[in-house]
Amino acid sequence: MNIIFIKTFFRSFFLECLWNYERMQNVGFAFTIIPCLKHLYKDRLKLAERIKAHFGFFNTHPYLASFLIGMVMKKEEEYSKGLIDSQEVMKIKTMLGGPIAAIGDRLIWSTWRVFCEMLVISFLFLFGKDFYLKANVFFVVLFFLLFYNLIGHLPFRFFGIYFGYNYSNEFIQKLAKFELQKTVDILRSIGTVILLFSSFIYSVSLVKNKLVFIFWLNVLLSMLLSKRYAEIIVFYIVIVLNFLLFVIFI
Repeated sequence: MNIIFIKTFFRSFFLECLWNYERMQNVGFAFTIIPCLKHLYKDRLKLAERIKAHFGFFNTHPYLASFLIGMVMKKEEEYSKGLIDSQEVMKIKTMLGGPIAAIGDRLIWSTWRVFCEMLVISFLFLFGKDFYLKANVFFVVLFFLLFYNLIGHLPFRFFGIYFGYNYSNEFIQKLAKFELQKTVDILRSIGTVILLFSSFIYSVSLVKNKLVFIFWLNVLLSMLLSKRYAEIIVFYIVIVLNFLLFVIFI
């Protein structure tokens, strides 16, 4: 089955191809598990039947979908041996798609992605020179993509298939024990501490420079405005203020 897992892993990158408003990720999901279905069903008619069965509605977080994919692979294996009926296979997708999507949105989009952005900015503060004037954008983007994908994204995709397959029957219990809020709070706290520390070190290096005043003014203004206004409004206010300050002082 190892080669099946590897093929499934690479196909999982196409999960959202042919996304549609009616059944969302259904085509991508069916495409992803075809290697498993081909391994289990040698009869072409039975294979076509099982592929068609997975064209029903499916939608979840694209990274954490690997857990569900692994679970469905295990259930398909049990179904091929006559241990369960087809409804048991489909019920997994229907029952867990929503909860996994909610966990993924909070853990990946709202926490891990922001945490990686904090690290990148901190890295610039600690090792970059003249951050405001000539930051190496290419290096920033490369560092973010490598850290974000190698530490978070790709391991979720790859090991999620193994985890879902090996713990398909205990997955709900393990999911219930997962302390999502605690994990989110820890990552956010670490990111905030690192960012504030690097910001302080950077400002000390600019103590004789006018940029230190502009930097801390940005930090203070952003913190105050974010309590009353939406992020996009704060963004535009800070951009306009920076433009005026650079024209006056730089």
